[in-house]
Amino acid sequence: MNSTLSASAPKPVLQPRHARRCRAVVRRAVTIATALVWQGMHLDASAQQRTPDPGVWRPISYSDLTKPSPATATFADIWKDEIDANNKAYRETGDFRFAGGNAPATEAHFVIWSPAKSVVLSILNTATQCTSKQAGAGVRVKLCPMRLVIYEGIRTRVLDADRGCFLELDTFDGRVAPVATAYAAYDVPSRTVKTGLVIKGQAIDGCSHGIPVPP
Repeated sequence: MNSTLSASAPKPVLQPRHARRCRAVVRRAVTIATALVWQGMHLDASAQQRTPDPGVWRPISYSDLTKPSPATATFADIWKDEIDANNKAYRETGDFRFAGGNAPATEAHFVIWSPAKSVVLSILNTATQCTSKQAGAGVRVKLCPMRLVIYEGIRTRVLDADRGCFLELDTFDGRVAPVATAYAAYDVPSRTVKTGLVIKGQAIDGCSHGIPVPP
């Protein structure tokens, strides 16, 4: 895989001058933390096994956020504001087919555990927030917003992390089409989450990113 990295440093979602937004983000962070614990993804580093060989490239996992469920609650909470905005956009066009859940929204994530902190990189795929990058070979690649969530004990930080490549799938069972796979890894010396996308054995230009994990 092409290891060339190109990414902007993440920008914190929290803005001190916006007190109301700050409180909302804090509430969402608490909800995310609660959901992770409920799912067994304990934030106590001593209770969680370290991710083995974090620098090894691993396939990214996927979640369908259209129908809320305990299994996807963590990632739905990370993106609650964008999911709500996407739902509103559909309603404003007169499309009320998804009144019982969310308008089409899928998510890709990569999780790293360590004794000091736990990190989740998440990419959200919606019609309102993504743009098409390329299509072919039976797959579609979009540019979508990314967020980095960092857990250190009871402390939680939610950071915007620019945009990344989302490999759009026809199913959401955690598998990808044989001809294409999205990957991620964590480079320990540089404290950077790396992403990449391969189609038919070729790394896709513009899909290799490096997202710094702040200390």
